[in-house]
Amino acid sequence: MQKWSQRSSPKNKSEQEFLATKQITVLEHPAYSPDLAPSDFFLFPKMEEILKGRHFDDTDDIRSNITAALKAITHNQFQNCFEG
Repeated sequence: MQKWSQRSSPKNKSEQEFLATKQITVLEHPAYSPDLAPSDFFLFPKMEEILKGRHFDDTDDIRSNITAALKAITHNQFQNCFEG
């Protein structure tokens, strides 16, 4: 059985070459690591807390409410999430 990996895909090789030419360091990390997804543990619950129980008329209404909810989260809250 042959396994496919993003790491071996042709697109990824060209991305790696591009990043190397720009001297950008690529950090390896395990796929689907919960430690690397602060949005799962901070942003989504925070957005749910702000928007819970509200009803929206259309996509523009959703968009404006989500934008307002994101702006209600302070810079320090985001920073603490990623530092934690």
